[in-house]
Amino acid sequence: MRYVVGYGPRQRGVDGINLAATLARSSGATLDLVAVLPSDAPTFHRYSPDHAFNAEVEEQGRGWLEDGLSRVPEGVHAEGHLRRADSITQGLLDSSVDPELGEAALIVIGTYHRVRSGRFGLGSLADALLHASAVPVALAPAEYQPHAGVTRITCAVGLRPGNEVLFDNAVRLAGEWKVPLRLMSLVAVGEDRRREWTRAAEEHATTLVERATQALPSECPVTSVVGHGDSLEDAVEGLVFDDSEIVMIGSSRLAQPRRLFLGHTATKIMRALPVPMIVWPRD
Repeated sequence: MRYVVGYGPRQRGVDGINLAATLARSSGATLDLVAVLPSDAPTFHRYSPDHAFNAEVEEQGRGWLEDGLSRVPEGVHAEGHLRRADSITQGLLDSSVDPELGEAALIVIGTYHRVRSGRFGLGSLADALLHASAVPVALAPAEYQPHAGVTRITCAVGLRPGNEVLFDNAVRLAGEWKVPLRLMSLVAVGEDRRREWTRAAEEHATTLVERATQALPSECPVTSVVGHGDSLEDAVEGLVFDDSEIVMIGSSRLAQPRRLFLGHTATKIMRALPVPMIVWPRD
């Protein structure tokens, strides 16, 4: 199993490595650090890169990879790869489905860094991946620090159908990583209807807890939590998260099969989360 990690000479590259290393310590995955360089395909454009320029860019990319590999903690296996593509997004997508290396289990990146520590800020790279990737994408918040491993998985579940694939994979990963699983429901309605919706969310979560408990060993306890507030952000911020846990969220129902599409709801949740998030493709 391998994770593709987008790396560049900025803090978001470091954040991505720190998250990938934390996940790899739980899963045993190897890391493929990928530095994407501009395409060197010949063109007839008057400003087309020449051979000397391409060689300089490639040398710079190798320097990035050397720096990135030096940041990978001991005990985590990682390799560096240069890839030419028309965009960083396309380079990471191509790397994730490389026919020689096989399909990656995750693409891991840091997010745009002009946000306060512990929060997400979607730049163009993250935004593009979250609307196109065929494999799950893991996002690190700003200035994320590495941990000895993931200590809990929190899976966002809703009342409407469509989250079965996400739920099944959360259960699978909790079992493989031998960590507790928490099922999270969010109720963002006014006070007049909050009690009714909270009760429905709790009943739904209880059913899912029973299903997950039957599928997991006793060392992986399953719990549920309901966050509520006037907005999704309020509901998320009212919950407690461990620094070493991750949150799993599913793609929008608008997504094409086996593709990501970060919907409006997931975007709001992400902006309030203080911990890493994995967005799972539909189907």
